Amino acid sequence: MFLRKLTALDYHNPTGFNYKDETKFGNFIVWLEDQKTRHYKIEDRGNLRNIHSSNWPKFFEKYLRNKNSRKLTMF
Repeated sequence: MFLRKLTALDYHNPTGFNYKDETKFGNFIVWLEDQKTRHYKIEDRGNLRNIHSSNWPKFFEKYLRNKNSRKLTMF
């Protein structure tokens, strides 16, 4: 389902991606931020990188809110 999009993004393992696997999904989000999006400064990505933390879903939600608010204020 995501193969063409992940390949277009030059993701390192498009065939092994599984959005239902929390670790693979978290790693993809971190990779996307590091390689493509770069919304946060490198030093501010620590909480997002800690995908095994029980608080990671909260950090991910905050990340999404921050990205959405930034997008809305740019126009």
